[in-house]
Amino acid sequence: MGFIIGCIVIYVACIVFVRTRNRVTFPLSRQLTDFSTFMVPFNLPAYGLSKVETTPRISKDHFPELQLIEDNWQVIRDEALALYTEGKITAKDDLPASSFYKDNRWTSFYLKLYDNRIPSAYELAPKTMALLEQVPYLNLALFAVLMPGKKLSQHHDPFAYTLRYSLGLSTPNSEKCGLQIDDFHYPWRDGDSIIFDETYLHSAYNDTETPRIILMTDIDRPLKLGFVQKGYWYFGRFFNRLFMIDNVDSSHSGIGNKLGKGLLSYQRLLKSFKKKNRKAYYISKWVVIGGLLLLIASAII
Repeated sequence: MGFIIGCIVIYVACIVFVRTRNRVTFPLSRQLTDFSTFMVPFNLPAYGLSKVETTPRISKDHFPELQLIEDNWQVIRDEALALYTEGKITAKDDLPASSFYKDNRWTSFYLKLYDNRIPSAYELAPKTMALLEQVPYLNLALFAVLMPGKKLSQHHDPFAYTLRYSLGLSTPNSEKCGLQIDDFHYPWRDGDSIIFDETYLHSAYNDTETPRIILMTDIDRPLKLGFVQKGYWYFGRFFNRLFMIDNVDSSHSGIGNKLGKGLLSYQRLLKSFKKKNRKAYYISKWVVIGGLLLLIASAII
């Protein structure tokens, strides 16, 4: 019984933490089952040990090595535009970004994934790769396109041990194309960049007739304890390796993507069920969650 009460207390505390930390939040009904609630215990060390501010937007002064990327943004832009023109920036089968690819609203070209080599990146974007590899704490990078008239709805990214560094390459240069991070609005401009904490609620929109092409990267959040930093790094490398995918050779894909095809089918089934009968969907969802919690509790007791 004590274990169950403890789990409930932690669960409630996680909900309170997320809803207190964010000025803009999901409705409580969604927050109850959103994965951002369940990720709080994993992310707390990253927040508590952070050497940089834990606000939605982070100063670039903490990361002087990124100036190399800024100074060469036009070189990176030219390679990205060439890939876009050649049709190489496409929708992928990687599970974590599967919802973004819906309706061809978002496409990508993967460049860097920790120390997991992506052959097509070195072959098709050699100048960009040469620049990225000179930034030691930059672990993940891709070219990302948001199509005209499209948007990515509000979401939390799962992990706080990284920060999102994004650089505008070929954008509409308009207030109608940008990011909403918590209650902060950031419009895209060619050559401009931003660092933000993607565990805050955020969304992207392109209400113009021009595709938005950016360099999107994840950089290490600097932490006060080296062994915690290293532990997060190894986890990040392991997790992302599960879902790595080559831009050209689809057979070069992580096991997580292959196993995840069944999960995607299950998610599509749930969405169809929700669309047909929303009330029945939520009742069955909570019955399943409650049953799992009771099963876990009975096994422990």
